[in-house]
Amino acid sequence: MIDYEFSWKIQDGKLSYDTGRIIMYDGLGVKSNGPSRDHNDLIASFASKYRIPKSEVMSNGYRFYWRPLERGKINISPVRRIDEDWFCNHLKEFNYILDDLFKRGR
Repeated sequence: MIDYEFSWKIQDGKLSYDTGRIIMYDGLGVKSNGPSRDHNDLIASFASKYRIPKSEVMSNGYRFYWRPLERGKINISPVRRIDEDWFCNHLKEFNYILDDLFKRGR
């Protein structure tokens, strides 16, 4: 399992070149491996990949930023308070999706 630190350290408007984004929805996830314009692009990609209506993912998906800290460890920050609440209440699912995203190098 990937080692991570969960905090509010990464904030929109202060993103560095090595900051990626993560979308999680219904047991599935997708991540960008560096900067993308915004979460909306990643949501569109996610919806297309899994054949889920974009509006459904937009309304009910969870959004995070991620950045490497050191070898084998990353920092993850929620985008909204609802994303943090979901993380706190669905830790097992979050860890499963996160591990899947990073072990495959997707």
